[in-house]
Amino acid sequence: MIGIYVHNEGRGHLHRVLPVMGALRERGLDVTMLIAGRFDDSLLPPGTRVVHLSAEPGDLQAPEEIPLEARREAVAWIDRARPRAFWVDSSPAMSLAAHMTGIPMVSTLPPGVREDEPHLLSFRAAERLIGAWPPGVHQDTLRRIDSPVEEIGGVSRFERRDPEPRDHLNRPRVVHLNGSGTGGDHRFWRAVRMTARDLGVADWLEIGGPDGSWLEDPWPELCSADVVVTGAGQASVADAACADVPLVVVPGRRPYGEQDATAEALHGIPGAAVMRYGDGPTAVAHAVTAQVDRSRDGASTGIRSWWGVDGAAARAAEVIRAATRGLVG
Repeated sequence: MIGIYVHNEGRGHLHRVLPVMGALRERGLDVTMLIAGRFDDSLLPPGTRVVHLSAEPGDLQAPEEIPLEARREAVAWIDRARPRAFWVDSSPAMSLAAHMTGIPMVSTLPPGVREDEPHLLSFRAAERLIGAWPPGVHQDTLRRIDSPVEEIGGVSRFERRDPEPRDHLNRPRVVHLNGSGTGGDHRFWRAVRMTARDLGVADWLEIGGPDGSWLEDPWPELCSADVVVTGAGQASVADAACADVPLVVVPGRRPYGEQDATAEALHGIPGAAVMRYGDGPTAVAHAVTAQVDRSRDGASTGIRSWWGVDGAAARAAEVIRAATRGLVG
């Protein structure tokens, strides 16, 4: 049996974990998920085993941390269940707690600059680190890490779903993945939408964020888009890449420069326009309309292939399974 800790912050971690869980099950491995804080189990596939740790979302003092009580509960579960390996996605404190049990521990390595001692200790404690990005795109991140990293490609919940045909006879359509929460710079994006409308792009679907509605399954909408606008979170980029349509990527303001690093990795990819909040709403709107023109001219992006989403979940599962056999290290 494999234990997995998934960080309950937004939906990105869950969306990365679920396809890897499926790949582990296909390999004959039982899986149990540990998650901190309130969580709606109906979001999970039927039959998913979940251990709810006691931490509440309001207790989280840092984006990747959980309180001591939750770590104690996780260690107690590991001692009772004795999983063959434990994957942490992702928390330095949980990684170190799991490592102390003597169970082989695999951890997800986020992009960005994490040079504080807790992060560096947790990276060294892992049997193997999983980098959920295409090989070679995060050299700055890798240079700061002494441990081996398996770069397995972007993991998407939509990997096994084929893109649906788009109808270019309809008016241009933009789909904006704006996160599962209600935060975000709504004034900025309202200005972008207004300018884009003035430039001829009136069909703009906001998914999430303060002005949009959250969709648990946005796949049909992604496939209907001429352009997808997204932040540079790893899950949202991988999901958007699956639809293989031109992207406009605007990294959010996150600790450790995680989204900035992912945006830099996307810079220069055919079909991906990387912008910044500092560029202003008008410049972002013009980038969107340029990508719409590119899409409706039939230009191929190849982002799905370039970002390595196909087979990524299976590659992550193999890294975790290798730890159970003592083959890693």
